Amino acid sequence: MRPPNTIFCPLLASVVAGLLAGCADLNDTGLAALSSKVAAYAIVDEQLVQGEMVLFPDHTGTITLRAEVVPVGMAVPAASAPTPTDKPVMSSCVGRLRYTGSTAGLVDLRCNDGAIADLRMALIGDTRGYGYGYTATGLASVVFGFKPVEARAHLTVPTGKQLLERTEGGGLELR
Repeated sequence: MRPPNTIFCPLLASVVAGLLAGCADLNDTGLAALSSKVAAYAIVDEQLVQGEMVLFPDHTGTITLRAEVVPVGMAVPAASAPTPTDKPVMSSCVGRLRYTGSTAGLVDLRCNDGAIADLRMALIGDTRGYGYGYTATGLASVVFGFKPVEARAHLTVPTGKQLLERTEGGGLELR
């Protein structure tokens, strides 16, 4: 006959592991339920991308940005700068935010064209902030939680271009 401990210990370990996994799922669900979504804009290597930042109560966040896609059959605006043929076109960027203090944070931004930027953020509220950094080939700036007109004041606009607020559909346009 086996001692009771040899049966009980593996069973107890399984129950504890199940409870911990359940707690982790509950924590993720709770963070998602208490998260805030705000508008986000960035200029990376002289290209505008825009989307949203999701901020979590544990002082982290995610950012998802996309470049404006010109529908098939529509003419590309004359003011658009041609992109070099040897470099992939930037169409999206994603990243993670983590607070490093009560009014500071870091965003690690990664774009589909290979651009990588670590941006130092100044947080001016629970759902608003702006930051600056560098990629291997240029500057990067990002803002979140601002209306388009406010965002323009904090983004680094390339020389010879203008950052305009769109009249239709909201958002910003880089010309």
